[in-house]
Amino acid sequence: MRTHFAALLVIGLVQACAAASKAVAREEPTRLKLTFSAEADSFRGAVHEYDSLWTQDGVRITRALETAAHLRFSEIGDTVIRAIVFEGGSSSGYRETPMRMRASYPLATKKATLMHELGHRLQSDLFRASENDHPFLFLWLYAAWVDAYGEDFAREQVAVEKRRRGPMNYAAAWDESLGLSLEARAARWDSVRSSRIHR
Repeated sequence: MRTHFAALLVIGLVQACAAASKAVAREEPTRLKLTFSAEADSFRGAVHEYDSLWTQDGVRITRALETAAHLRFSEIGDTVIRAIVFEGGSSSGYRETPMRMRASYPLATKKATLMHELGHRLQSDLFRASENDHPFLFLWLYAAWVDAYGEDFAREQVAVEKRRRGPMNYAAAWDESLGLSLEARAARWDSVRSSRIHR
């Protein structure tokens, strides 16, 4: 009986330490420095909106992305990021190449698109420049959106992205990803991430 109690105590301590370790990891996301600049004076209002968004939610966004992706911006050395606000298709840039963020999006879509483009940067070193990494991003971006802003937000922003037009079929990519359960998406992403990191 005493041995059984001691074993349970040890198991409890191990689980508590693991939970505490996870909690600390969630409390300490990479400190990202994002600076937004306007391509033209007419976009200064949008720059202010992006600045305010990042000041208020930057830690939350970074934590959600790093938790969902199981990657850290600090590990890839991409912690100082410039973003140009303009009127056109948003893009992630890469390292010294700045991000480009659409000025006219409503605030909710600014949040979602900022996370989308930062997500590309976070996983970018796992993929060749010629690869379309959206199907892989969509394996974990939805979970990051839910973590940061809730399920309703995530569903609404998937609907926004599905309406986008371009060389990639966003609707088909999102349908394929969300056709999997949360657990299956996470397992597939972990398999891809691990194989790419160790290749």
